[in-house]
Amino acid sequence: MDLPKLLLVKFFSETLGMRYAGESGWVLLFDEGLNRVAVGVYLAEVYEEAEMYKRVGELLGLGASKIFLAVLPEAMPFVDPRYFKSQGLGLVVVDPSKGPEGVEIKIFAKPRPTPQADLGRADAVRTALMEYVNSQLKKLEETLYEKLKRYVDQRLEEIKRRETTPESPRAEPQPAAPSSVAENEWVRILRSRGRGGS
Repeated sequence: MDLPKLLLVKFFSETLGMRYAGESGWVLLFDEGLNRVAVGVYLAEVYEEAEMYKRVGELLGLGASKIFLAVLPEAMPFVDPRYFKSQGLGLVVVDPSKGPEGVEIKIFAKPRPTPQADLGRADAVRTALMEYVNSQLKKLEETLYEKLKRYVDQRLEEIKRRETTPESPRAEPQPAAPSSVAENEWVRILRSRGRGGS
C-alpha cells in the first residue's frame, strides 16, 4: 500500500473512528457502525476531468452508505463542489508531503440509502410482520379450540343427563273439561230444537 492510501487509512481509522474493512481495487472500505463507507482513491500525475467523473460514477454505483473521492491537491481545479454536494459525495484531499496532517476533508459525504439496507429493512419488517401474524393466528386457534371444546363438552353432558334420568311417563290426554256453556241444559235443548225443528 502506498503512502497516500496509508495516510487515508490512518485518517479514517484514527481521526474519524471508522474500522478499516479492506480494499477493493482502487476503493478503500471502512465500517462506521453498521454502515459501509467507500473511499475511492484517484491519484494521478495528470488529472483528466472526464476520468475523474467516470470514477465518481463508479463510486456512486457501489451502494455504500457514505462515499468519498480522495485526490491530490492538483485535482481541485476539476472538482465541481455543487455536483459533489448534490450527489452526497464527499471529497478528501491528500497531500503526502505534509504527512498525517496532509489529509483534509473538503466536502463531507451525506448518508445515502443503500439498496442492501433497504432490502435488509424490508426483510426485517417482513419477518416482524410474519411473527406477529403467526402469534395472532396461534392465539385465535387456541381460543377457537377452547370454545369448540367447551361446546362439545356441554353437548356431551346434556346427552349423558338425558340417558341417566328416567323418562317420566307421558300423561294421556284428558278430554277437555266441559265448559259451563256446554253443560248448560238450556243450551242443549236449544241446540236440539234448532236441528230438528227447522
